[in-house]
Amino acid sequence: MTSRTGRFFWRSTGALYLFLLLPALSVGQETTLTLDQALETARTRAPILLAARARIEEARGRLKGASVLFQQNPSIETEAGPRFSTPNNFTDVDVAVTQEVELGGRRKARMAGAQAGIDKEIAGSEEATRRLLREVAASFSRALGARERVRLLTTTEKLAQEFLQIAERRYRAGDAAILEVNLSRTSTARARAELRLAAADLSTELGDLRVLLGMRIGESIAVTGDLHDRGTYEEGLLLTQALDGRPDYRALQAELREAEADVRLGEGFKWPDLGFGTRYKRDTGDNVYQGGLKITLPVFSRGQELRSTGSARASRIRLEMDALRNAVQHEVSSSFETYQGKMEASTELERGALPSLAENETLAKRSYEEGEIGIAELLLIRKETLDTRLAYVNSLLEAKLAEIELQFRGGVLR
Repeated sequence: MTSRTGRFFWRSTGALYLFLLLPALSVGQETTLTLDQALETARTRAPILLAARARIEEARGRLKGASVLFQQNPSIETEAGPRFSTPNNFTDVDVAVTQEVELGGRRKARMAGAQAGIDKEIAGSEEATRRLLREVAASFSRALGARERVRLLTTTEKLAQEFLQIAERRYRAGDAAILEVNLSRTSTARARAELRLAAADLSTELGDLRVLLGMRIGESIAVTGDLHDRGTYEEGLLLTQALDGRPDYRALQAELREAEADVRLGEGFKWPDLGFGTRYKRDTGDNVYQGGLKITLPVFSRGQELRSTGSARASRIRLEMDALRNAVQHEVSSSFETYQGKMEASTELERGALPSLAENETLAKRSYEEGEIGIAELLLIRKETLDTRLAYVNSLLEAKLAEIELQFRGGVLR
């Protein structure tokens, strides 16, 4: 059997699989998703991503506060009272308006820190998206693998039923013992049980996928796709572009800018605060107008905490960035090697094992029907055939999961 013929086999019993799958799905209209559609649904509906995006708006609120021209509101002081004197009494009034102004670029530093906070939350949202998409893609692929196993075991159960009918027919003709019929019945029952277990696994995988996609109760989904579909990757290109596509690295860059802004803000507290004001007084009947200047000397509080913690934080973040740069290189290389190895394993099964399976199955069926082999040999051939096909499905799934991990590590999945 050629590779094309092998793939035709996997698709040949789709109607039977669909008939089996429908009762296990939730009541209501069913949505069939491709992998791309599942990923897009996750981007727009997943609760964890909606919460991450809401944190961006929280960070923008900090920028609004940092952008205000004056961090302190103007103050008004008023005093009034009678003055008793001879020969006349007076009512004295004292009104002062003061506005304090920061120096040393503190407003600019606050705005830079707030903008870095926004960038960090955006990168954090993208990192949450990246991690969720890995889970969605893996869950979707496992559902595809479960669907393939259901389809394969549906065919196997049908063949087991045919073999049972052959055994019963040979027994009635006197060509086989009752033992062969009993063994065939046992084999058929096992095939049915394995099919039910595979259908239950498929329901579990679809349930997990619904949770990840944030679907409501009553919404049911099915998956469509082919585990053979894979991308083409170049290790060198992935290594070069990995950091640019990794939002966790961009989050560290934003956090570093935030720490550096705190240091600059602390430096700004070395400058004095200025307060400008005007005062009106009514003193013994005379109107008095004055202007004022207030200088707060930075003698004790000079931003020491901001400078110290900001510098230490920046040093720590630089170490984390260096560690992440090194880790990304190793992650991409090892993920690429893993993907290549698992892809080669599935290719080996596809080329070396699958082509002869259908022929062996047909020959074994004919040989048993004609009495050339016994039931034990038939069941052994059936088991080997089923195990090989299941191993092939698992190898395809393993290769797909390795590809998803490579996309995740290389910053492709986002």
